[in-house]
Amino acid sequence: MAGPAEPWARDLLQVARAVYLVDKRYVRRTEDGWSRAVDLSVEVAEPERWGAAQLEDLATLLATLTSDTWQVRVVGGAAYRQWFDYEERVSEVALFSGGLDSTSYAAQASAQGNDAGTLLLMGYDDNMRARQQEVWRSVDRVRNRPVKLVQIGQRVLSGPGGELEPSTRTRGLLYTATAVAAASAHGVGQVNAPENGQLAINPPLTPNRLAGLSTRSVHPWTLELTNRVIRGLGGAVEVVNPLLSFTKGEVCGQALEAGLSPEDLARTVSCGDPSSARYSQAPPNCGHCFPCLVRRSGLAWAAGIDRTDYRIELGGIDMRARAAEHLRALARWLASDFGFRDLVADMPFPSSTPIPAVLPMLHRGRRELAAMVDQVIPQNSLLRRTWAPKLVGRAPSTA
Repeated sequence: MAGPAEPWARDLLQVARAVYLVDKRYVRRTEDGWSRAVDLSVEVAEPERWGAAQLEDLATLLATLTSDTWQVRVVGGAAYRQWFDYEERVSEVALFSGGLDSTSYAAQASAQGNDAGTLLLMGYDDNMRARQQEVWRSVDRVRNRPVKLVQIGQRVLSGPGGELEPSTRTRGLLYTATAVAAASAHGVGQVNAPENGQLAINPPLTPNRLAGLSTRSVHPWTLELTNRVIRGLGGAVEVVNPLLSFTKGEVCGQALEAGLSPEDLARTVSCGDPSSARYSQAPPNCGHCFPCLVRRSGLAWAAGIDRTDYRIELGGIDMRARAAEHLRALARWLASDFGFRDLVADMPFPSSTPIPAVLPMLHRGRRELAAMVDQVIPQNSLLRRTWAPKLVGRAPSTA
């Protein structure tokens, strides 16, 4: 029988919740339009675990995620109700957003034999609750082991002014901490946070997207800092990304091999801002943001067809329009040389994940993206006249 989460894990989740609350309530109106200075005090159950080294690691992690300056203090006094106290003990914990990557991993993990034990999928994002359940039914169809889907909403309500910060750089940490608490309750030593290597590393398309200006919630350096905080608190749970070595197309291919269909994959959500379609009947995938462009390239490479219903189709898009902003940036990035120096200039990499280990995957991903861009740029576009991607290695093959 599983017990409640250990106090250190509950404290970590308490801190992550407070951080996300402040991150959303503190709207960026600073001099440079982005960086903020945050001084935060959080009540926890075991403040003695949070020494100077642990708080310094936490501040470094938060600065990496947000490009803000954080000073976090902890005080005692928190008392928690029991949580994650399930009768059935699970053997594996994984994050599940209802996106392509987490769905692919869930299908692969679910297809293991019954002796693998119960898989616990931690669903999140209140806006996507119904869509997650729809996608989950596809995973349930191919499973060979017990699987439990738990959806936990942790939405921040608007403050007195009614405005929330639109960026969500610390949301990934919140849901990672939630899964870590669940793993602690079940005595599981690992949390799987599946994201394809392209978006996990997320090389900046332009200089103004460096570091915290792009989402890096599962970047190898972010996970290193997260695990450093957990170890410093005395925790025995490690957060890993099982899909770091794979491109989006390769992850989509794995999903198909696990038994999902192109129609199943089309129901997943990859959009950078699916909530923008929340109050309308519009499809949740916009089709033109960078995550959607990576999605398009992966599905085209793996399945030869993308059945996703997008809000904007790229076939006849005006390349001068705002909706083509990410496509233009992507085309310019693909037309530029890319290598070791570009990754060094962006973010550190831990010794466990040296840059040479991930660079071949990123080059494979660039080939997938280039094939997609070549298909969608209109023939009469000005961009077509200068379209000359600089790629390394062979063209990808689905054979």
